[in-house]
Amino acid sequence: MAAKIFDAVVYLPIIVVAMIIGQIYFEDYRETAHSRHQIGLNLVITVTYFIQEYCLLQLSLININEVAFMMVVPFTMLFRNHQNRIWWLLLALTPLFANAIEALFGVERFSTWWVWFLESALFLAICAVLTIWQHFSLRVRYTMAIASLGLVELISLGISDRLTIANVAASTLGLLLILIFEGQRYKSEVKNNQRIKLLQRESERDDLTGLLNYRALSQEIKSLTKNRDIHNIVIGGLDIDHFKKINDTYGHFVGNEVLNYFSTVLRERIHAAFPGHGYVYRFGGEEFSIVVSNHAIREAYNILQAIEEELTSQPITTKEGISVSISFSASLTNHLNGEQLNDTLKRADKMLYSVKNSGRGWIVTDHHKAVIKKHQAGHQRDHN
Repeated sequence: MAAKIFDAVVYLPIIVVAMIIGQIYFEDYRETAHSRHQIGLNLVITVTYFIQEYCLLQLSLININEVAFMMVVPFTMLFRNHQNRIWWLLLALTPLFANAIEALFGVERFSTWWVWFLESALFLAICAVLTIWQHFSLRVRYTMAIASLGLVELISLGISDRLTIANVAASTLGLLLILIFEGQRYKSEVKNNQRIKLLQRESERDDLTGLLNYRALSQEIKSLTKNRDIHNIVIGGLDIDHFKKINDTYGHFVGNEVLNYFSTVLRERIHAAFPGHGYVYRFGGEEFSIVVSNHAIREAYNILQAIEEELTSQPITTKEGISVSISFSASLTNHLNGEQLNDTLKRADKMLYSVKNSGRGWIVTDHHKAVIKKHQAGHQRDHN
């Protein structure tokens, strides 16, 4: 009897926890895999699951003469992600699978097939209510779900007059051990995910200015191109004029102040002009980039022109009292459908290079001839 209680309270619950961890690994891999591999991975998850369930069923019958913990894995996986349809299907099929195997082993009778469908419907209903119901925390709802499994099992054992110490222990203490293990594993998973997200955010930020970097730009472009609500993407390249001269004349500390000041002005103006659709990035040195979605290239040009006028009319005064005038050159181009980000950036960089060779202080776009003439006319009026 002591061996059966040990199997019910420790041995089988630990096997169930290992099964859960295995399925979590498969599902995490599935979420990061390419879409063309999804069908194959779903098949792997399904086959692995039923092999696990068959082994658990055999071990339960051999060790405690009762099928135990069969519903724990699908319940747990649904609480991880109730939008994953494959686990709803596996949840519905598990009672049918378990009872059919029991019937083949001579433990159940095929004539009670209708009860199998009732069990399936009952467990689906429990999961549907508790996974969607947001009144309590996820941890509380998961505990309620596992407790409901134990209650259903105890009622079933009572009706069939099979209440034994080992069976009752499995339905109470065994499930409690699974809850403890899964609770600790979930807390550890949440902490690890938080650390990973923090590291990702840090890896996407420029240390000096706090702006997003090239890695973040690449991710943003991928996200925007997949978003059906985005109908236009403008990418701009910016370069502070004669920044090397500022560094050579005043030193790198002043140069860093200039970079921070320019970054702050650029970020504030772009975010204010295009809320939710304007982003600013730093590639390193005095090189910056902007991304504006769902706005015309002319709108981005007008904002950059306003920023340039503001910067040139209001020189920055450093902590040492040094007055430094800032101007910049810029290029704006449309990101084409199906185009690689690097190709867009190369085009913007080539346009920006032409501006530098033409005297700097200009903003060039895909319609650069008209813009240059307008800008040039403005410079001529200023000189006259």
